[in-house]
Amino acid sequence: MNFIKNSIFILILISISSISAQESAKDFTIKYISNENIYIDGGSIDGLAVGDTIIVMRKNTRIAVMTINYTADHSAACTIVSQSMQVQPGDLARPLVLRQQEKFETVSSPLKTRKTILRQKTQTKQNDMKIRGSVSLQWYHFEDMSEGNFSFDQPGGRLNLRMKNVFTKNLNFRIKTKSRYNKRMTHLSGTTARNEWRNRIYTVSLSFDDDNAAINYKLGRIISNKFSGIGYIDGALIQHNTTENLRYGVFAGTQPQWQYADFQTSIQKYGAYINYLQGQYGGKRFESTLAAAGEYHGAEVSREFVYLQNSFSSQQFNLYSSAELDVNRDWRKDKSGENISLTNLYLNFSYAITRSITTGLSFDDRKNYYTYEIRSVADSLFDDAMRYGARWNLNLRLPGNYRVYANAGIRARETDTENTYSGALGVSKNNITDHNLYVNFYGSGFQNYFSTGFNASLRMGKYFRAGHNVNMSYGNYSYVLSTTNTTRSNHWLRLNGNLQIFRHIYLDENYEYIWGSDSPGHRIYIEMGYRF
Repeated sequence: MNFIKNSIFILILISISSISAQESAKDFTIKYISNENIYIDGGSIDGLAVGDTIIVMRKNTRIAVMTINYTADHSAACTIVSQSMQVQPGDLARPLVLRQQEKFETVSSPLKTRKTILRQKTQTKQNDMKIRGSVSLQWYHFEDMSEGNFSFDQPGGRLNLRMKNVFTKNLNFRIKTKSRYNKRMTHLSGTTARNEWRNRIYTVSLSFDDDNAAINYKLGRIISNKFSGIGYIDGALIQHNTTENLRYGVFAGTQPQWQYADFQTSIQKYGAYINYLQGQYGGKRFESTLAAAGEYHGAEVSREFVYLQNSFSSQQFNLYSSAELDVNRDWRKDKSGENISLTNLYLNFSYAITRSITTGLSFDDRKNYYTYEIRSVADSLFDDAMRYGARWNLNLRLPGNYRVYANAGIRARETDTENTYSGALGVSKNNITDHNLYVNFYGSGFQNYFSTGFNASLRMGKYFRAGHNVNMSYGNYSYVLSTTNTTRSNHWLRLNGNLQIFRHIYLDENYEYIWGSDSPGHRIYIEMGYRF
């Protein structure tokens, strides 16, 4: 327990000592929100870069913290780190770190003008290659207080690096990877090592990306947002930009190992795609991709399928859909009993009724498919995983800095005699006695054939200047097993801090104490990183 007390004391001490103020030199505006990103009207020319922290303000109130994951000349795509209210177009976007670019000014002195021009040329040459991203060290510890003694330590690290204009313009390098070491106090089974490294490479690629060039390409472990359902490929992709709106491409390589994403050569992957794009973000925009892919173990088929992805957006509504259609032959036809199978269908629609009311509806229908690696799995396990369902959601912004959000869903499986019902309700409020103090209540519940459960939590926190966020929360999770009519209940108390130390260094901390029926214990997570 002394270790736990000392760890908590260190976390609190670091949180208090690291809070300091920084001011931004220029503000921007949120212009568009898609399913994956939030776009602001400032880009690399304005001094913004990948990894920068953006504070979202509304009526002098901090409502969210974002990070930039992509920049163009006059726009940037961001993702939410934390938020107390839903971000909307028109909200103020305030960067914490703004890279001021030296601008040329006309001067009367010819000598001074020449020096200014030379300085500009030198700076432009030095800035041809841009390096952005982050690197961090992590430590996760679980101290199990149950009789099973499932305590473990998990040190690790991750790297997210993006290099633009490597050697030449528009030649980019990207690597995203994570490593962790599992150190268990108890040996779980004969197939699970007590101590082991787990390394995962998400992306490592070299790509030439230029919409004005006839040919673009990618090499390495790659995945494309144009056809994300195709999955990862260890190989190459070549794209031909036929017109401003139309492009097509081919890809070939090997399929990463499905469980831990390790490199392997036993499964080859080939395919082609065609993409059409019309419009820009902030207005009406339509994009559609049709792709076909095949996976093979030598001469034997592993999977063959067609993938279709569509998205349409405007300032008021967004529509997204994706579908996978498997073509079954040889042993896959014998397994499935079908020539063609719809294995995945997803639809999502969101509509802004007013600036304060947004609603949405989603539907998904998923069916497992056999591949060469798992074709020996019993049919009953696949039947258990066939499922489909729908979910409705609603977001309200109310006077007094209140926000209410709710959702409800229904889901069914092929083998279930009863459907699964679930729902959630959340209420949050900003500006409680202080401009940056917030409180949030969240409750959810579910009911199915096996059990009925409910979860409730209350969180209170404060945003500080320079992007710091400290909060504390309490929660309870209870459920009843239908077969035995047994009730089990668990409680947790959590302290979390997200801190910006100095200019580029950040520190994330989380301490959690859990007590109750299932897994009582202490959890500690610390991550320190550097954004460059």
